[in-house]
Amino acid sequence: LAVFNNALYFAADDGTNGYELWKYDGVNAPSMVADINPSGDSSPTYLTVFNNELYFSANDGTNGAELWKYDGTNALNSLSMVADIHPGSSSSSPASLYVYNNEIYFRAYDGIHGNELWKSDGTAVGTSMVYDLNPGSSSSMPWELTFFDTDLYFRADDGTHGHELYRIDFFTPYPILVSDIRSGSDSSYPSDLTVFNNELYFTAYD
Repeated sequence: LAVFNNALYFAADDGTNGYELWKYDGVNAPSMVADINPSGDSSPTYLTVFNNELYFSANDGTNGAELWKYDGTNALNSLSMVADIHPGSSSSSPASLYVYNNEIYFRAYDGIHGNELWKSDGTAVGTSMVYDLNPGSSSSMPWELTFFDTDLYFRADDGTHGHELYRIDFFTPYPILVSDIRSGSDSSYPSDLTVFNNELYFTAYD
């Protein structure tokens, strides 16, 4: 669920159109925004507000699950796919959408580099992979994106240290390992990242 333009947005199945994007203004009956996938479920997920638009992952039945956005109007082009990250009918499956540094960050798979950290300014040309942390076709699987003390923190696996805590900042073009909490290739799996009292708290195996 996400609040956008004074309405509550969510995914729902009305028994006719499959799982699609719906909204509820608190007064009128809920209404479907659009039947994004006329042949099945578009399954909107990770609804996130950025730059006065609603972003989410959805499958239109042609391009696979990709990054979409909605400007909240009834205009013809109000709903559109941002970029076909994994070209063709395959899915990039954007996940864990998070707004940071005037861009939206997320995990995605382009069919070449595995699941890595991506970012977008809301345009196709402005959508790109941040860094191939686990080189080649292997996946770093970035997760738990959280803003703390000017930086973006998240869990990822570089193929050497296991799933550990990483961060990126305004000045460094690649993720920085905060600590190899569980040393070697074993994973500490940092989870539930939460900012409290000017510190970042999380659970982890050591």
